[in-house]
Amino acid sequence: MSSLRSGIRVSDRRAIVQAMVRSALAAWLLTSAVLLGNDGSAKANPVGGIQLTREARISMEKERLTIGTGLVSVEYEFLNTTDRDITTEVAFPVPGYVIASLFTPSVPGALSGWHVWVEGKELQYQTEVKAAVNGVDYATLLRKLAIDIESFGHFNQRPDGQISSEIQKLPKAQQEELTRAGLVEDGIPGWTVLKTYHWQQRFPAHKILHVKHEYSPELGLEHLDLANLQGKIGEPFAKLSDSCVDPALRKVLIEAVPNDNGFGGGGFINPVWVDYILTTANTWKTPIKDFELVIEKPKPERHEQYYVSLCWDGKVERRSDGTFVAHAANFVPKRELRVMFFQVGD
Repeated sequence: MSSLRSGIRVSDRRAIVQAMVRSALAAWLLTSAVLLGNDGSAKANPVGGIQLTREARISMEKERLTIGTGLVSVEYEFLNTTDRDITTEVAFPVPGYVIASLFTPSVPGALSGWHVWVEGKELQYQTEVKAAVNGVDYATLLRKLAIDIESFGHFNQRPDGQISSEIQKLPKAQQEELTRAGLVEDGIPGWTVLKTYHWQQRFPAHKILHVKHEYSPELGLEHLDLANLQGKIGEPFAKLSDSCVDPALRKVLIEAVPNDNGFGGGGFINPVWVDYILTTANTWKTPIKDFELVIEKPKPERHEQYYVSLCWDGKVERRSDGTFVAHAANFVPKRELRVMFFQVGD
């Protein structure tokens, strides 16, 4: 594994800094990042729902994935390798998320500004939303009670601990029904939101089809206490292994963060990250013949600096425009991708 290491510094927009501050103030909340994924071939399930299935007749000739903290954009070139047109469901699944990251500006998993274009024309799509508890979908029950699934009933917990939500407005008997089903515990929604965008697509025989989609990603947030480490520089970073944060970068971050006396070597750091599902590309004919990953360098706004880390088997090139680019030929994804941004300074 290789990573973008301590020598790479980027600055981010004020919104990200503010999100980090909210993370620090609300660190006691559960924190989760939403994984965002490749288009995958899918079929309609007659009992309800969209399931990915293998479509080995259509290959992904090219994928260009651009990741920034404010926008994720993906461009594909698909090729129908047969002599006949193929029509299939194409799905973009958002892996399950729970009630977490409620201090971020958007609803977790909302993927604001999600759009898809085929041959330059924007398409309409359908959205499937489930509410899962122990493998059972309770979406029908929640909709019957007028509970918004994606926002967990517009759940809100103020700094003083007071909770407001659509669930609290229900009659006691209905609240008890939700509790018995495991949907609510001590006033906190307990379901997992499973969300899939999908549409039907025709792939012409022996022709390249250009597909593009983009959205504003939900950021993962973490609050790390680096004070009084006494040389144990690996411990606070153990949970960040999916971004291959190496010892050299860990040391730089610890030394850069001021402690209570204003000197380096302690204090807190609040990284943000963008997760992306790569392995759904394997539902098409593998491999991806030409894969390109672009990490955008946000424009400086104040004096803050960012370090970037991710896991990547191969070379990462730094371009003059501030982006970082990695290529892979005949690429078969084996794991998902996490791009981590660490703030140093303000």
